[in-house]
Amino acid sequence: SSERTYTEAVVSTQSTGTLVRIITYMLKGTPAEYPHDTWFVREDLYLYLAVAGTSIIAAPIGIFLTRYLNKSGYKIALTMLLIINGITMITTASLDIENRGLWAQ
Repeated sequence: SSERTYTEAVVSTQSTGTLVRIITYMLKGTPAEYPHDTWFVREDLYLYLAVAGTSIIAAPIGIFLTRYLNKSGYKIALTMLLIINGITMITTASLDIENRGLWAQ
């Protein structure tokens, strides 16, 4: 169906974009002030594995949800996730600013 084709195209485009970004980081050098010789640091290996594992698990779940949820329910769920993400980002940025003492200046 056209919905399936669209979903597969979106997943393919996102995967290609991610792959291009990874290759770019592998080939691009780091700035002098960066504390490591490469963008990928051994200490962050668990983070990389967690992101890769989550992506592999989340993609089929997302495809399943787009097929079996109605459009309005899917849009509401995405909107709620974006709102929660926005609140989290604002909160962590505010805490970071407060911890650095920038509010008092």
